Amino acid sequence: MAWLARSPEVVSTELEDGAVLLNMETRLYYSLNQEGLEIWSLLESATGPDELARLLTHAFDVDEERARTSVSAFLRELEQERLVVASDQARTEARSGGEAPSGHSGATGRPFLEPELVKHDEPLHEVSASPFDPQLPLAE
Repeated sequence: MAWLARSPEVVSTELEDGAVLLNMETRLYYSLNQEGLEIWSLLESATGPDELARLLTHAFDVDEERARTSVSAFLRELEQERLVVASDQARTEARSGGEAPSGHSGATGRPFLEPELVKHDEPLHEVSASPFDPQLPLAE
């Protein structure tokens, strides 16, 4: 079974209360809440949706069944918006049962809200991947 990876066309920026994702191909942008950001951050290191749900139980005050349901629905949304793609790299490294991956917040007890992906209506008309884009006007 292929697992998911972030689309190479998506750029993300973390904010104080979540994140913003920009699909460079479609020029559409999205907002994530804290729970959505946690899933987005763990996506690359988790070996599948079950492990992703288990890791959420370490970061939030949520039981594994609710986390599994939330992860499944959220991943479907990410797929529909082409923010994630099927990964051909199988990840078989097993982590011990209770460990979170390095870099994981590990802050148990935070209240859990459903992960949110908010699609903004207007696409960005001009997108620059670099602050040194020669098409941008110079500030005087």
